[in-house]
Amino acid sequence: MSAFGNINLKHAGWGAAVFGIVLALVAGVFLVAENQRSFEIGRWQARLRAGSAEPARRVGDWVADSRRQLRSVAVNPTVQIYLAERATAKSSLRAAPEEQAQALFLQSYVASLGMRGAFAANDTAGAGLAILDAHRRVVAATAGYLPPPRVVEALIATLKNGEAGPGVTGVNGMAQSVFLASVLPLQGFGAAPIGYVVGERAFGAGFWASDGSPVAIDGGHESLISVGRNGRLVLLGTSSKALGRIAQSGEFAAARTPLRLRRAADLAGNDALHLGVAVQEAPWVLVESVPAKTALAGVEDRISGLILILLLALAAIIAAILALWRHAAAQQMAAARAASVKLYRGVAELLLLAIDQRDPRAAAHSHRVGCLSRAVAARLGEKGAPLDAIELAGVLLNVGKLFVPAALLTKSEALEAMERRQFEEGSSRWLDLLRRMPCELPLEEILHSAYGLMQGNRGPAHPGAFIIAACNMA
Repeated sequence: MSAFGNINLKHAGWGAAVFGIVLALVAGVFLVAENQRSFEIGRWQARLRAGSAEPARRVGDWVADSRRQLRSVAVNPTVQIYLAERATAKSSLRAAPEEQAQALFLQSYVASLGMRGAFAANDTAGAGLAILDAHRRVVAATAGYLPPPRVVEALIATLKNGEAGPGVTGVNGMAQSVFLASVLPLQGFGAAPIGYVVGERAFGAGFWASDGSPVAIDGGHESLISVGRNGRLVLLGTSSKALGRIAQSGEFAAARTPLRLRRAADLAGNDALHLGVAVQEAPWVLVESVPAKTALAGVEDRISGLILILLLALAAIIAAILALWRHAAAQQMAAARAASVKLYRGVAELLLLAIDQRDPRAAAHSHRVGCLSRAVAARLGEKGAPLDAIELAGVLLNVGKLFVPAALLTKSEALEAMERRQFEEGSSRWLDLLRRMPCELPLEEILHSAYGLMQGNRGPAHPGAFIIAACNMA
């Protein structure tokens, strides 16, 4: 009974029951909303997993094609004979005419491969091919191509079944893949290599699809990430046009935990869903990303509808409670007013919970405005019901945001005129809803005046509106 002051037991019981119904309704709405969001995220996880199968296969084919061409060079008889003769020669070069002819043939052979095939360079992406002898010296190479010694040594250290790679290096700030195949003598299976073939291939536009265009889902993008032995992640390439420098981006988080859906900012800083799939032919992870506003637009609209229904239900319940309390005896009016204020405080908390689901910063700001407004009003001499009205009006100042699109609430750029009108319309809808609820406190009058002041109106205003408008800017 103490929660309702001097109100009789019957009214206290009704109030507690109704307040319990309100809490149950709020909990039910948020539970349904969370279930809806979880279901939609699960659906997108399955969709991205299915959609990533073809891109992952395409990457595997790209790697296999690179190895296949490198292997064809390594088993070329002319390459094997020439490298075998160099391995047995006393000097690195021999002046015999047949040796010179073989060297010219190899250079022409490598140059022709540099114009076609997997390791052919183009205008947008670099590539190259080189043949090395057993001492890692260049025998023949495409124009302007020099194998990075550090990468070559690392690949040789990881040779398996005569092949190594793909390794990763950088050229002019762009990631390049490096493959290596050992050259064995014609007659010696299992013998020591007499040379090596090294190929470097860029992650150009043609990497993403045969026609040069990325395969993406609903406006998303694909990213290829290398997973090093020490767990270090390196971005190899992406079909996204906008690249950021976000170390903890969603793409990298998805690469650490393949087949697990992640929601985080992408490389461009936009909220997105990410799913990584390991590439079987290489230590790479292909990450499929889709904008969260695209993937979750439907469920967010449904949640907004549920919140609006909750507000209308709360309005109806509050109206019923206040109508009952109006018939209370005259000697209970003071206590009834106190109970009304307390109930509005509870309802305000519930509304702030709803606001917090859409704009996490708005609820804390509303609390600060309410507390600061009460403190200022008390210093100015207000007490009793007017003091409570100013505090509650300050807390309820931002409820109109529930009627504003979620994208505007978190927009970092300056609002356009049409977007500002949407905020004003949201405030008007909230005032209209508040106007329909019977209440002894002039909340609608104070809020109407406060909105007018914040929009630049210079007409008469409720005294409490000046306090709230000033505290809202503090």
